[in-house]
Amino acid sequence: MKKNLYLLFLFTFIAFLFSACVKDTDFNQTDDIALTTVLELDFIFFNINSQNFTDLGINNTIVSDTTDLDFLDSEIVSENIIRADFYFRNTNSFPVSFLAQYQFLNDNNEIKYEVIVPVQAGNNIDPVITEFTEIIENNALVNFTMATKVVVNTIATSSLNNINGNLDLQSKATYYLRIEE
Repeated sequence: MKKNLYLLFLFTFIAFLFSACVKDTDFNQTDDIALTTVLELDFIFFNINSQNFTDLGINNTIVSDTTDLDFLDSEIVSENIIRADFYFRNTNSFPVSFLAQYQFLNDNNEIKYEVIVPVQAGNNIDPVITEFTEIIENNALVNFTMATKVVVNTIATSSLNNINGNLDLQSKATYYLRIEE
């Protein structure tokens, strides 16, 4: 009985294999394949207070920092990037507004792309959140991908003498890539 059941199952399975529909496959279509991916990365973040600023003159107080952009230096990224989005979120408890300047520089310290974000004044009791998004696409990507580092200058619009507060930055970079054969 078991042998008959086994033979019946085997015969049914073989018959099913031979009766299945198969459409011709065109392997030349593999040339038309394009992979798209979205990479979300933390970009720059800091929390600074009035002691971190350096006076450069009257009403010109600044904090500066430089970060390498190793990601953009990759050939795969520079040739296949189709868009880059930068999201900046500043929380300011200073009663002074700021300008956050992001200068994307090449190895010769030439500015290839620049973003300036105005940050609204706040106070210690009720810090103000300023959000800003920069979208880089089309022709602007050519210069942007030449950058190897970014210099961040946080500039107070007035003196910070005898003023306490904190400025918190959180940012994210989203890169859109399209990789074709």
